[in-house]
Amino acid sequence: MKHCSKCILPDNFQNISFDQKGVCNYCNNYRKFVPKGEKYLIAELEKAKAKKRPYDALVPISGGKDSTYILYLAKKKYGLNVLTFTYDNGFFSDIALENIKTMVDKLNVDHIFFHHNWELQKKMYRAALINSGEICGVCGLGINGITLKLATDWKIPIILLGHTPLEDNSFSQENIYDYFRLNKILKDSNISDKEIKQFLIYPKLTFFSIFFKSKTGAFARQINPLFYIENPSDKEMSEILKKEMYWRDKSDAEFSKHFDCLAEPFSNFVREHRFGYSRRICQLSTMVRRNEISREEAEKIHQNDKLLAKPENLELICEKLSLSKDDVKNILNVKLFKYKKYISKSNKLFSKLKSIKDK
Repeated sequence: MKHCSKCILPDNFQNISFDQKGVCNYCNNYRKFVPKGEKYLIAELEKAKAKKRPYDALVPISGGKDSTYILYLAKKKYGLNVLTFTYDNGFFSDIALENIKTMVDKLNVDHIFFHHNWELQKKMYRAALINSGEICGVCGLGINGITLKLATDWKIPIILLGHTPLEDNSFSQENIYDYFRLNKILKDSNISDKEIKQFLIYPKLTFFSIFFKSKTGAFARQINPLFYIENPSDKEMSEILKKEMYWRDKSDAEFSKHFDCLAEPFSNFVREHRFGYSRRICQLSTMVRRNEISREEAEKIHQNDKLLAKPENLELICEKLSLSKDDVKNILNVKLFKYKKYISKSNKLFSKLKSIKDK
Protein backbone atom coordinates (compact mmCIF):
# COMPACT_ATOMS: atom_id res chain seq x y z
CA MET A 1 0.00 0.00 0.00
CA LYS A 2 1.30 3.44 -0.92
CA HIS A 3 1.28 6.19 1.69
CA CYS A 4 1.68 9.94 1.33
CA SER A 5 5.32 10.97 1.69
CA LYS A 6 4.35 13.96 3.82
CA CYS A 7 1.53 12.60 6.02
CA ILE A 8 0.56 8.94 6.41
CA LEU A 9 -2.70 8.70 4.46
CA PRO A 10 -2.93 5.52 2.33
CA ASP A 11 -3.66 5.31 -1.39
CA ASN A 12 -7.13 3.85 -0.73
CA PHE A 13 -8.26 6.91 1.21
CA GLN A 14 -11.34 8.68 -0.13
CA ASN A 15 -10.69 10.89 -3.19
CA ILE A 16 -6.91 10.79 -2.69
CA SER A 17 -4.30 11.48 -5.39
CA PHE A 18 -0.51 11.95 -5.35
CA ASP A 19 1.85 14.31 -7.12
CA GLN A 20 5.22 13.29 -8.59
CA LYS A 21 6.86 13.61 -5.17
CA GLY A 22 4.34 11.24 -3.59
CA VAL A 23 2.59 14.02 -1.66
CA CYS A 24 -1.18 13.61 -1.41
CA ASN A 25 -3.73 16.22 -2.47
CA TYR A 26 -4.86 16.66 1.15
CA CYS A 27 -1.37 17.88 2.06
CA ASN A 28 -1.01 19.97 -1.10
CA ASN A 29 -4.41 21.59 -0.54
CA TYR A 30 -3.89 22.05 3.19
CA ARG A 31 -4.12 25.58 4.48
CA LYS A 32 -3.25 26.52 8.03
CA PHE A 33 -6.39 26.70 10.13
CA VAL A 34 -7.57 30.28 10.46
CA PRO A 35 -10.14 30.71 13.23
CA LYS A 36 -13.25 32.77 12.61
CA GLY A 37 -12.18 35.13 15.38
CA GLU A 38 -12.74 35.14 19.13
CA LYS A 39 -14.62 38.44 18.98
CA TYR A 40 -17.39 36.71 17.01
CA LEU A 41 -17.56 33.92 19.57
CA ILE A 42 -17.73 36.40 22.43
CA ALA A 43 -20.51 38.29 20.62
CA GLU A 44 -22.57 35.07 20.43
CA LEU A 45 -21.94 34.34 24.10
CA GLU A 46 -22.91 37.86 25.14
CA LYS A 47 -26.17 37.58 23.19
CA ALA A 48 -26.91 34.36 25.05
CA LYS A 49 -26.16 36.00 28.42
CA ALA A 50 -28.40 38.94 27.56
CA LYS A 51 -31.42 36.64 27.30
CA LYS A 52 -31.15 36.06 31.07
CA ARG A 53 -32.30 32.46 30.89
CA PRO A 54 -31.68 30.00 33.75
CA TYR A 55 -28.65 28.79 31.77
CA ASP A 56 -26.59 30.67 29.19
CA ALA A 57 -25.42 27.51 27.40
CA LEU A 58 -25.74 23.75 27.25
CA VAL A 59 -22.42 21.86 27.13
CA PRO A 60 -22.54 18.12 26.32
CA ILE A 61 -19.63 16.34 28.01
CA SER A 62 -18.22 12.85 27.60
CA GLY A 63 -15.17 13.00 29.86
CA GLY A 64 -12.92 13.10 26.80
CA LYS A 65 -10.48 15.85 25.89
CA ASP A 66 -12.44 18.10 23.55
CA SER A 67 -15.74 18.32 25.47
CA THR A 68 -13.85 18.85 28.75
CA TYR A 69 -11.90 21.71 27.17
CA ILE A 70 -15.14 23.34 25.96
CA LEU A 71 -16.61 23.18 29.48
CA TYR A 72 -13.36 24.60 30.86
CA LEU A 73 -13.53 27.53 28.40
CA ALA A 74 -17.24 28.13 29.02
CA LYS A 75 -16.84 28.39 32.79
CA LYS A 76 -13.29 29.52 33.46
CA LYS A 77 -12.62 31.82 30.52
CA TYR A 78 -16.02 33.12 29.43
CA GLY A 79 -17.90 32.98 32.74
CA LEU A 80 -21.04 31.33 31.42
CA ASN A 81 -23.74 29.79 33.58
CA VAL A 82 -23.93 26.36 31.95
CA LEU A 83 -25.94 23.20 32.17
CA THR A 84 -23.85 20.15 31.33
CA PHE A 85 -25.20 16.84 30.20
CA THR A 86 -23.84 13.40 29.39
CA TYR A 87 -25.46 10.95 27.00
CA ASP A 88 -24.95 7.41 28.24
CA ASN A 89 -24.11 5.42 25.12
CA GLY A 90 -23.67 2.25 27.18
CA PHE A 91 -19.91 2.13 26.60
CA PHE A 92 -18.40 4.67 28.99
CA SER A 93 -14.88 4.00 30.23
CA ASP A 94 -14.09 4.28 33.94
CA ILE A 95 -11.64 7.14 33.24
CA ALA A 96 -14.34 9.11 31.40
CA LEU A 97 -16.84 8.69 34.24
CA GLU A 98 -14.19 9.77 36.75
CA ASN A 99 -13.36 12.83 34.61
CA ILE A 100 -17.03 13.82 34.40
CA LYS A 101 -17.51 13.66 38.16
CA THR A 102 -14.27 15.53 38.82
CA MET A 103 -14.98 18.45 36.49
CA VAL A 104 -18.65 18.77 37.47
CA ASP A 105 -17.62 18.98 41.14
CA LYS A 106 -14.64 21.26 40.48
CA LEU A 107 -16.59 23.72 38.34
CA ASN A 108 -19.75 23.45 40.47
CA VAL A 109 -22.08 23.09 37.48
CA ASP A 110 -25.45 21.39 37.13
CA HIS A 111 -25.24 18.09 35.28
CA ILE A 112 -27.75 15.67 33.75
CA PHE A 113 -26.89 12.05 32.94
CA PHE A 114 -29.28 10.71 30.28
CA HIS A 115 -29.87 6.96 30.11
CA HIS A 116 -31.82 5.36 27.27
CA ASN A 117 -33.71 2.13 27.74
CA TRP A 118 -30.76 -0.21 27.11
CA GLU A 119 -32.75 -2.85 25.23
CA LEU A 120 -33.98 -0.21 22.78
CA GLN A 121 -30.50 1.29 22.45
CA LYS A 122 -28.97 -2.17 21.95
CA LYS A 123 -31.52 -2.92 19.24
CA MET A 124 -30.49 0.26 17.39
CA TYR A 125 -26.78 -0.55 17.64
CA ARG A 126 -27.24 -4.12 16.43
CA ALA A 127 -29.40 -3.05 13.51
CA ALA A 128 -26.88 -0.45 12.35
CA LEU A 129 -23.88 -2.75 12.75
CA ILE A 130 -25.36 -5.79 11.07
CA ASN A 131 -26.93 -3.86 8.19
CA SER A 132 -24.39 -1.10 7.61
CA GLY A 133 -21.19 -2.01 9.47
CA GLU A 134 -21.40 1.20 11.50
CA ILE A 135 -22.30 1.97 15.11
CA CYS A 136 -21.24 5.60 15.60
CA GLY A 137 -24.12 7.09 13.61
CA VAL A 138 -26.65 5.70 16.08
CA CYS A 139 -24.79 7.26 18.99
CA GLY A 140 -24.17 10.57 17.20
CA LEU A 141 -27.78 11.10 16.15
CA GLY A 142 -29.02 9.88 19.54
CA ILE A 143 -26.86 12.53 21.23
CA ASN A 144 -28.04 15.19 18.78
CA GLY A 145 -31.71 14.53 19.52
CA ILE A 146 -31.31 14.64 23.29
CA THR A 147 -29.10 17.75 23.08
CA LEU A 148 -31.70 19.67 21.06
CA LYS A 149 -34.54 18.45 23.28
CA LEU A 150 -32.81 19.49 26.52
CA ALA A 151 -31.90 22.91 25.17
CA THR A 152 -35.47 23.42 23.94
CA ASP A 153 -37.13 22.32 27.17
CA TRP A 154 -34.82 24.41 29.34
CA LYS A 155 -34.97 27.36 26.91
CA ILE A 156 -31.18 27.45 26.63
CA PRO A 157 -30.12 29.77 23.77
CA ILE A 158 -26.85 28.10 22.67
CA ILE A 159 -25.22 24.68 22.63
CA LEU A 160 -21.41 24.60 22.80
CA LEU A 161 -19.91 21.58 21.04
CA GLY A 162 -16.41 20.11 21.07
CA HIS A 163 -15.95 19.53 17.35
CA THR A 164 -12.41 20.38 16.34
CA PRO A 165 -10.49 21.15 13.12
CA LEU A 166 -8.28 18.18 14.02
CA GLU A 167 -11.14 15.89 12.95
CA ASP A 168 -11.28 17.16 9.36
CA ASN A 169 -11.78 14.23 6.95
CA SER A 170 -11.81 11.77 9.86
CA PHE A 171 -15.36 10.53 9.55
CA SER A 172 -16.75 7.71 7.45
CA GLN A 173 -17.42 8.24 3.75
CA GLU A 174 -20.87 6.76 4.26
CA ASN A 175 -22.69 9.81 5.66
CA ILE A 176 -23.50 7.94 8.85
CA TYR A 177 -24.99 11.05 10.49
CA ASP A 178 -27.85 11.36 8.01
CA TYR A 179 -31.29 10.78 9.58
CA PHE A 180 -32.82 9.58 6.32
CA ARG A 181 -30.14 6.91 5.99
CA LEU A 182 -30.45 5.72 9.59
CA ASN A 183 -34.24 5.53 9.32
CA LYS A 184 -33.87 3.20 6.32
CA ILE A 185 -31.35 0.98 8.17
CA LEU A 186 -33.60 0.70 11.23
CA LYS A 187 -36.71 -0.04 9.20
CA ASP A 188 -34.82 -2.77 7.33
CA SER A 189 -34.41 -4.37 10.76
CA ASN A 190 -38.18 -4.19 11.41
CA ILE A 191 -37.81 -1.53 14.09
CA SER A 192 -41.10 0.32 14.42
CA ASP A 193 -41.67 4.03 13.76
CA LYS A 194 -42.66 4.40 17.41
CA GLU A 195 -39.33 2.97 18.59
CA ILE A 196 -37.38 5.10 16.11
CA LYS A 197 -39.11 8.27 17.31
CA GLN A 198 -38.60 7.29 20.95
CA PHE A 199 -34.89 6.92 20.31
CA LEU A 200 -34.14 9.75 17.87
CA ILE A 201 -36.83 12.19 19.16
CA TYR A 202 -36.60 14.17 15.90
CA PRO A 203 -36.35 11.35 13.33
CA LYS A 204 -36.84 13.55 10.26
CA LEU A 205 -34.27 16.27 10.90
CA THR A 206 -32.10 17.61 8.08
CA PHE A 207 -29.32 20.20 8.00
CA PHE A 208 -31.83 22.64 6.53
CA SER A 209 -34.43 22.10 9.26
CA ILE A 210 -31.85 22.43 12.03
CA PHE A 211 -30.47 25.61 10.43
CA PHE A 212 -33.97 27.08 9.92
CA LYS A 213 -35.18 26.21 13.43
CA SER A 214 -32.05 27.65 15.02
CA LYS A 215 -32.54 30.87 13.04
CA THR A 216 -36.18 31.15 14.18
CA GLY A 217 -35.38 30.29 17.79
CA ALA A 218 -37.19 26.95 17.80
CA PHE A 219 -33.82 25.26 18.37
CA ALA A 220 -30.80 26.54 20.23
CA ARG A 221 -27.91 27.75 18.10
CA GLN A 222 -25.10 25.17 17.92
CA ILE A 223 -21.62 26.67 18.16
CA ASN A 224 -18.18 25.06 17.83
CA PRO A 225 -15.86 27.33 19.87
CA LEU A 226 -12.71 25.61 18.60
CA PHE A 227 -13.45 26.97 15.11
CA TYR A 228 -13.45 30.55 16.47
CA ILE A 229 -10.23 30.58 18.48
CA GLU A 230 -6.60 29.57 18.14
CA ASN A 231 -6.44 25.92 19.15
CA PRO A 232 -3.81 24.59 21.52
CA SER A 233 -2.02 21.51 20.23
CA ASP A 234 -3.33 18.13 21.34
CA LYS A 235 -0.48 17.92 23.87
CA GLU A 236 -1.02 21.48 25.14
CA MET A 237 -4.74 20.84 25.61
CA SER A 238 -3.98 17.75 27.70
CA GLU A 239 -1.53 19.70 29.88
CA ILE A 240 -4.04 22.51 30.48
CA LEU A 241 -6.78 20.10 31.50
CA LYS A 242 -4.54 18.02 33.76
CA LYS A 243 -3.32 21.13 35.54
CA GLU A 244 -6.59 23.08 35.75
CA MET A 245 -9.19 20.32 35.92
CA TYR A 246 -7.33 17.30 37.34
CA TRP A 247 -8.40 15.57 34.16
CA ARG A 248 -6.98 12.12 33.36
CA ASP A 249 -5.89 10.81 29.96
CA LYS A 250 -5.58 7.23 28.78
CA SER A 251 -2.05 6.29 29.83
CA ASP A 252 -1.32 3.50 27.35
CA ALA A 253 -1.75 5.44 24.09
CA GLU A 254 -0.17 8.60 22.69
CA PHE A 255 -2.47 11.40 21.57
CA SER A 256 -5.48 9.29 22.51
CA LYS A 257 -8.83 10.28 21.08
CA HIS A 258 -12.28 8.98 22.02
CA PHE A 259 -10.92 6.88 24.89
CA ASP A 260 -14.15 7.80 26.69
CA CYS A 261 -15.95 5.19 24.55
CA LEU A 262 -15.17 1.49 25.02
CA ALA A 263 -16.65 0.78 21.57
CA GLU A 264 -14.17 3.07 19.76
CA PRO A 265 -11.50 0.33 19.31
CA PHE A 266 -14.18 -1.94 17.83
CA SER A 267 -15.41 0.84 15.56
CA ASN A 268 -11.85 1.44 14.29
CA PHE A 269 -11.29 -2.30 13.91
CA VAL A 270 -14.38 -2.59 11.69
CA ARG A 271 -13.40 0.43 9.56
CA GLU A 272 -9.83 -0.83 9.15
CA HIS A 273 -11.20 -4.07 7.70
CA ARG A 274 -13.96 -2.50 5.60
CA PHE A 275 -12.16 0.58 4.26
CA GLY A 276 -8.52 -0.19 4.91
CA TYR A 277 -8.21 2.75 7.33
CA SER A 278 -10.05 4.39 10.22
CA ARG A 279 -10.36 7.86 11.74
CA ARG A 280 -7.12 7.43 13.71
CA ILE A 281 -4.88 7.72 10.64
CA CYS A 282 -6.82 10.79 9.50
CA GLN A 283 -6.31 12.58 12.82
CA LEU A 284 -2.61 11.71 12.98
CA SER A 285 -2.16 12.96 9.41
CA THR A 286 -3.85 16.24 10.30
CA MET A 287 -1.51 16.58 13.27
CA VAL A 288 1.45 16.12 10.92
CA ARG A 289 0.14 18.91 8.65
CA ARG A 290 -0.27 21.14 11.71
CA ASN A 291 3.36 20.42 12.72
CA GLU A 292 2.24 18.95 16.05
CA ILE A 293 4.11 15.69 15.38
CA SER A 294 6.50 14.44 12.71
CA ARG A 295 5.56 11.95 10.02
CA GLU A 296 7.84 9.40 11.69
CA GLU A 297 6.06 9.87 15.04
CA ALA A 298 2.64 9.52 13.39
CA GLU A 299 3.71 6.36 11.58
CA LYS A 300 5.09 4.83 14.78
CA ILE A 301 1.93 5.67 16.77
CA HIS A 302 -0.30 4.23 14.07
CA GLN A 303 1.73 1.03 13.85
CA ASN A 304 1.59 0.64 17.63
CA ASP A 305 -2.21 1.03 17.53
CA LYS A 306 -2.49 -2.33 15.69
CA LEU A 307 -6.02 -1.46 14.59
CA LEU A 308 -6.38 -4.49 12.32
CA ALA A 309 -5.97 -6.80 15.31
CA LYS A 310 -9.02 -7.78 17.35
CA PRO A 311 -9.57 -5.25 20.16
CA GLU A 312 -8.72 -6.47 23.64
CA ASN A 313 -12.28 -5.77 24.77
CA LEU A 314 -13.97 -7.45 21.77
CA GLU A 315 -15.53 -10.06 24.04
CA LEU A 316 -17.09 -7.32 26.18
CA ILE A 317 -18.54 -5.55 23.12
CA CYS A 318 -19.96 -8.81 21.77
CA GLU A 319 -21.47 -9.66 25.13
CA LYS A 320 -23.13 -6.26 25.52
CA LEU A 321 -24.56 -6.33 21.99
CA SER A 322 -25.24 -10.10 21.83
CA LEU A 323 -22.98 -10.48 18.80
CA SER A 324 -21.82 -13.94 17.76
CA LYS A 325 -18.51 -14.67 16.00
CA ASP A 326 -20.48 -15.02 12.75
CA ASP A 327 -22.12 -11.62 13.38
CA VAL A 328 -18.70 -9.99 13.73
CA LYS A 329 -17.44 -11.72 10.58
CA ASN A 330 -20.49 -10.52 8.65
CA ILE A 331 -20.10 -6.96 9.98
CA LEU A 332 -16.52 -6.84 8.73
CA ASN A 333 -17.76 -7.81 5.28
CA VAL A 334 -20.77 -5.50 4.93
CA LYS A 335 -20.78 -4.06 1.42
CA LEU A 336 -19.34 -0.57 1.24
CA PHE A 337 -21.85 2.21 0.50
CA LYS A 338 -24.76 -0.20 0.86
CA TYR A 339 -27.01 2.73 1.81
CA LYS A 340 -25.38 5.34 -0.38
CA LYS A 341 -28.56 6.33 -2.19
CA TYR A 342 -30.52 6.71 1.04
CA ILE A 343 -29.29 10.20 1.82
CA SER A 344 -31.43 13.26 2.35
CA LYS A 345 -31.47 15.35 -0.83
CA SER A 346 -31.71 18.53 1.22
CA ASN A 347 -28.58 17.51 3.14
CA LYS A 348 -26.72 17.07 -0.16
CA LEU A 349 -27.83 20.52 -1.30
CA PHE A 350 -27.03 22.12 2.06
CA SER A 351 -23.53 20.58 2.09
CA LYS A 352 -22.89 21.78 -1.46
CA LEU A 353 -24.01 25.33 -0.63
CA LYS A 354 -21.90 25.34 2.54
CA SER A 355 -18.79 24.19 0.65
CA ILE A 356 -19.29 27.04 -1.86
CA LYS A 357 -19.72 29.56 0.99
CA ASP A 358 -16.59 28.30 2.79
CA LYS A 359 -14.36 28.72 -0.29
